[in-house]
Amino acid sequence: MGWGALAVAIAVAILFGLAYGKSSLAKQAERQALRILVPRQDKSKGYTSSASCRACHPSQYASWHKSFHRTMTQLAGPDTVMGKFDGTEVVSGGLLYRVFQTNGQYWAKMPDPEIIMKAVMGGRRIDDHIYLIKTNGVLKHLDLTKVDRVDKRVVMTTGSHHYQTYWVEGSVRNPQTQTNETKYGNVLQTLPLVYLPKEQQWIPRDNAFMTAPNSKRMISQWNHHCIKCHSTAGNPGLVDSDGTFDTRVAELGISCEACHGPSAEHAEHYRSPLARYTEQFNDAPAAKVVNPAKLAKLDHRRSSQICGQCHGVYIYNDEKVGNEFARNGPAYRPGDDIHSIRYYIQHPGPAPTPVRQEELEKNRRFFSERWWDDGTILAGGREFTAMRVSACYTKGTMSCVSCHSMHDSDPVDQLKPDMRGNAACIECHTEPEYTAAIEQHTFHKPDSTGSNCLNCHMPHTTYALLGAIRNHQVQAPLAKRSIRHGVPNACNLCHLDQTLDWTQQHLAKRYGHEPLPLSAEQKNTSAALLWLLKGHAAQRAITAWHAGWQPALDASGDGWLAPHLARLFADPYGVVRHIANESLKKQPGFAKFEFDFIAPEPERARLAKRAITQWNELPSNVDDATGDAILIDPDRQLMETAIQALLKNRDDRPVTIKE
Repeated sequence: MGWGALAVAIAVAILFGLAYGKSSLAKQAERQALRILVPRQDKSKGYTSSASCRACHPSQYASWHKSFHRTMTQLAGPDTVMGKFDGTEVVSGGLLYRVFQTNGQYWAKMPDPEIIMKAVMGGRRIDDHIYLIKTNGVLKHLDLTKVDRVDKRVVMTTGSHHYQTYWVEGSVRNPQTQTNETKYGNVLQTLPLVYLPKEQQWIPRDNAFMTAPNSKRMISQWNHHCIKCHSTAGNPGLVDSDGTFDTRVAELGISCEACHGPSAEHAEHYRSPLARYTEQFNDAPAAKVVNPAKLAKLDHRRSSQICGQCHGVYIYNDEKVGNEFARNGPAYRPGDDIHSIRYYIQHPGPAPTPVRQEELEKNRRFFSERWWDDGTILAGGREFTAMRVSACYTKGTMSCVSCHSMHDSDPVDQLKPDMRGNAACIECHTEPEYTAAIEQHTFHKPDSTGSNCLNCHMPHTTYALLGAIRNHQVQAPLAKRSIRHGVPNACNLCHLDQTLDWTQQHLAKRYGHEPLPLSAEQKNTSAALLWLLKGHAAQRAITAWHAGWQPALDASGDGWLAPHLARLFADPYGVVRHIANESLKKQPGFAKFEFDFIAPEPERARLAKRAITQWNELPSNVDDATGDAILIDPDRQLMETAIQALLKNRDDRPVTIKE
């Protein structure tokens, strides 16, 4: 290279470096400006942030950094925002929203969220977008479509796996000037849209959750609700004097200190190489932190309570504790006895005492939004509540870390290696009938999904995140829970083509279960079809998910499910339609079938008919499944009269699930 070319190369490198430096500085400035609009970081009370852990624990930091816990809440930026802010317009609850970018920032044009919130929280819904509210003592109708539209900056994100939601800047009233101003710790309101990364689609927020069609519009403020579990040491910072918030967090998302406790002293102490060297030879470090995985130091109950901070249903033991949280953040620290400040609620159960019956009746809606009618957990994110009533926990030493690990696992489900099978169970259940001779216990081939402990004792009967997840309330499969309380059982969620009568007979023969009286439908029609076509929304969602679950398709066949799933395209619940569509794509001949689950009702009805027609036109063969139980006659024709009778008598009770 000649001197001239070298000089040019050096000049280009310098210019590139300057440009990169300016770009980097611009990003830092933008990030700093954004921090003014969101809850500020607070390193008091012994917290330091995950960045302080990295130097000494690089591998643990790296594995946590890949997790969805870390990305639970993030500042909105190019590296975190998954949604396409490209001018898309979406109607949510009859109101129009537009998402766009300006100067690299993310924005939404929307009806003023402060007015919407006050109307919805303080009023009564008349129809889709009109509320009856009281203003100066006078009842008035407020049409939300007439509310002024404003531009709001999107400042934070929640979620990064199944879907992503967004939070817009808020404003708080200054009591001196009586004007709305933006300041530290302002109240963040939800953008009532959700982005589905797999589908690359914006949808109304109500369609991402199991919410009764006639319920109030979903209104969320991050400072009130999400801060408890979507941040580390989140402090709402309620200011009594003016009713505003000075919200703070140790860190956005679920970071190292959420599980290991405040670590500022620990990090400061071990900055000394001498301290790091000498204390590896003793068991009494000068600045301790909690390790949930070391059960020798922290028993299985205290360890599980760390996860139970968020994965449980609770109230505070008294009003003072709740008020203290609102003003100063959580009193609990990992390793403490969480029950000293919280009462973890359990369902009264299927046969309650008179006192518990009174509790159930008084709080029926609360229980129905979180549990099946027999007391089995229904709502996702409540795994600690489910596990803590299981014999494996109460009589044994099973804990969350028996199966899960933040560091030695795939970010999806955070399961340790081999924990999708029987490895966790046979740590305690070492008898031959559970190990060497498992077929004697399961009556299924040893290497089959029917001999997987989890499929029978932790079936997917919990609803969350547009699908079904495993129920952590470890139980034996019982037909009576289905017969008496409508809870789908493990047997019929795998053998979708079989009746409750079939299941009950097998359980009676194999395990001595007492048979119960059955209706004609329960004797003659597949339990899955009863739940799918006639059941309430939770039953429909759980069963529709299993219609796309490979073990169920292997056990019951997949050639007969498509026309029954198509009936759910007209379902009043968006989540049911979404799940049905996902399962339909796994049926033979439907991999490329296109269906928009938020399309207008006439379009959905048209596509339902098209799907049934497409199934009718598929080539038949001698192995096609038919029979009264699956409502398909020997000529492979749908038993339309029976199908319509089930649909006509569908259980349309309102179902809302607080996942």
